[in-house]
Amino acid sequence: MELQLRLDVIPFDDLLAKYRIDAALTQDFTGIYVDAESYVFWEKGPVWKQNRLRFTVAHELGHWALHRDYADKVKFSSFDHFARHFKGEDPARYWLEQEANEFAGRLLIPVERLRELFDQFAKQIGAIMPNWLRSEDLRFKFAEQVAPKFGVHTQSVLTRLDRESLWPAP
Repeated sequence: MELQLRLDVIPFDDLLAKYRIDAALTQDFTGIYVDAESYVFWEKGPVWKQNRLRFTVAHELGHWALHRDYADKVKFSSFDHFARHFKGEDPARYWLEQEANEFAGRLLIPVERLRELFDQFAKQIGAIMPNWLRSEDLRFKFAEQVAPKFGVHTQSVLTRLDRESLWPAP
């Protein structure tokens, strides 16, 4: 990331504890702050922490790719000011976060690969279980099985199944 996007990864002590976020872009979009403890676990920590940070960084890349115009309009005097702004009532916040989440989901779980895994599963299960698409348990088990292939949480796969209309929740 540092070399291709020219984004510096900057460990930030107590970012999660103090601001309740794992990562955030610098205001000038040249770096990304990452909670220092999470940063240590990025490659050698519990899988759930690795998955969480992977999604968070992808989410921040979504802001980096999609929201520069918005960021140019809002200036912050400090990181505390930035944190207060985004924890406040900014009406744009909801849509900015939704767009960044969608970006992260599409980046980490490419629809072509998800569709390929879904089609393989459908072919196998369809031969032995009619009406399998109605099973919430089976949908969850599928998501749980493929999530590690993408390095994400099960919920991320469930969301992509809905958004791509592959296997919407019953």
